[in-house]
Amino acid sequence: MMRQRKAVFLDIDGTLLLNGQGPFKDDLDQIEKTSAQGHRVFLSTGRALANIPARLLECPFFSGISAGTGTHVLLSDSTHAGHAGTEPETIPNRYKTIYHKWVPGDLVAAIISWYAASRRCCILEGESRCFAVNSPSRSYTVDEPLRITSEGEFIRNYPDEIITKLTIDGSITEEEIDLLEQYFQINTFPDYSEAIIKGESKAKSMDLILTALGIRREDSIAIGDSVNDLDMIRHAGLGIAMGNACTELKAAAGAVTGNCGSGGVAEALKRCL
Repeated sequence: MMRQRKAVFLDIDGTLLLNGQGPFKDDLDQIEKTSAQGHRVFLSTGRALANIPARLLECPFFSGISAGTGTHVLLSDSTHAGHAGTEPETIPNRYKTIYHKWVPGDLVAAIISWYAASRRCCILEGESRCFAVNSPSRSYTVDEPLRITSEGEFIRNYPDEIITKLTIDGSITEEEIDLLEQYFQINTFPDYSEAIIKGESKAKSMDLILTALGIRREDSIAIGDSVNDLDMIRHAGLGIAMGNACTELKAAAGAVTGNCGSGGVAEALKRCL
């Protein structure tokens, strides 16, 4: 008897990648087996599309991507049920957009202007590249972000760029919260914060994908490690926390697997499928 087809949603950082290393062979081998069994496996990440490593974008075992915490949802040609928008050249041709939301241009300009005057660092993650207003204290992006010194420079030189997510370097200030909280949900971490367009989430993108493919929510599995995976873990039929996950996520998950870098994803897939 054929098994019920499942949809598996995988976070990237702390789940498939560890300190920039990965994906790891044990995990990839099991993802390949999972896909060969007829299940669908998706990347579900807070990273905007331009900030997803090529080795993941080009991996043939994924059926789709939820990027920028659900702001850009793509399905492979073999699974997609519609097309909206135009994909940047960096997307493998097999992916088609089914949902896309971005930060309005006038708001991007206002954010650049504020950060240029404040000397605080903001990373603007986009669909084809990433930008930095002032220098970050560490690397947040796959490629070195392009430096932006003013809103006028951005508008003149990159008029067609689409921004879907912000990363704030260091501990976020009250002034930054006042600037951003009307438009963004702010997730705070020890040494940085991320700003996600309000109304967008990993759980929402999960529903978009499940509906497009005709898979029930109870047949979905989500695996992650961080607070920005909470909504996805709670929404899935089965939410699984990595062994290295934060305490809050482990408390919300239905199961806990091994650590990232030690076959945690592979262990979870073997156990649940």
